[in-house]
Amino acid sequence: MIKNDLKGIAKLMYQDVSKDTWDQENLTKRNLDFTIERIRYIDAYTKRLCTTQRGSELLKNHFDNFVIRIGAYIGEFIKRNINQDFKWYEYDSVYHFSALDG
Repeated sequence: MIKNDLKGIAKLMYQDVSKDTWDQENLTKRNLDFTIERIRYIDAYTKRLCTTQRGSELLKNHFDNFVIRIGAYIGEFIKRNINQDFKWYEYDSVYHFSALDG
C-alpha cells in the first residue's frame, strides 16, 4: 500500500487562502492549529461556503478541492488527537489491496 501524507493538504487550509477578508483574518496558521477549539473555524468556513453566493460559486467550480482540503484538515485533527498509531494511505492502493483480499 502507498502511504499518503495529507498533513500538507490539511495545511493548505491556511497556506493557500483567498483574498476574501474573512478568509484572510480567520484561516490563519494561528487559528488552525489542529486543536478542538479551532474546529469552529472550519465549521464557520464551511457554513460560509454553503450560504454565500461566492461560496456557492466556489463549491460549484472547485468542489473536489474543498472536500479534500477540509477532509484532510479534519482527518489530521483526528490523527493528532486520538493518541494512537494512524497512517494515511492512498485510496487506490487501499482499494487494490482490499480487492486482493476479498
